[in-house]
Amino acid sequence: MALTANREVSRYVDQELRSYRVAGGAHVFKGAFVGLNRATGYARALASGDAFVGIAYEEADATGASNGDKSVRVFTQGDFLLAVTGTVITSIGRPVFVSGDDALSLTLAAGVARVGRCVDVPSDGTAIVRIETLEDAQEVRYANVPLASLTSGATTNPVMITHKPCVILAAEVVFNTKPDAGNLDVGVGNTTPNEIVSAFNLTSLTNNVRSALTLAGSAVAAGARIWARVGSATSTAGVGGILTLRYVEMP
Repeated sequence: MALTANREVSRYVDQELRSYRVAGGAHVFKGAFVGLNRATGYARALASGDAFVGIAYEEADATGASNGDKSVRVFTQGDFLLAVTGTVITSIGRPVFVSGDDALSLTLAAGVARVGRCVDVPSDGTAIVRIETLEDAQEVRYANVPLASLTSGATTNPVMITHKPCVILAAEVVFNTKPDAGNLDVGVGNTTPNEIVSAFNLTSLTNNVRSALTLAGSAVAAGARIWARVGSATSTAGVGGILTLRYVEMP
């Protein structure tokens, strides 16, 4: 409905702390990663599938209580020194994901939430993380490209040209009908592109089922051309091939 008169709108000046109502039976410890249960809207120690809303400023024990009886204040912004699985000095700029109330990593997987971005690595396995609440892991970019397969020889398929330095987070391939021979290689050289994926055996696929690819490397420079090379089939070429890369652009 359109306004017909002036109104006063409440403005929250302090953005650093926010209070959320806690799910009945939940116990949130100080310093825990806090998530909102997407099904109920109540806060709890973050679990798979939750939306990340912050780091607990205080403990909130709702054991024996009902939904909303307790509240918890959380930090919604700032830089925090945290343990992050897999961080090295070259991880600066990468997104950080959370899968539990104390589990951070650089790996995108089902059910994880995006916590923020690594802004420094004081030592391997730790990071200073700039948190960004209510973000979706999802901000990650996707490249989906068709793959040609022939019995007359290998094919070299263009994937993309990077605009900024990139980190490849994951790669998948699927064929409606898999080829009866040939490997898949992905990389930055159109002759032997194997820096990202090296010698994946396409005959190991199941028709119409996506398969995760093991990454041989993940860092790609700005302005690089990424190619996918499909090895020659013998008598049955692959049909309906698609390569998917999940990646994030670095600052």
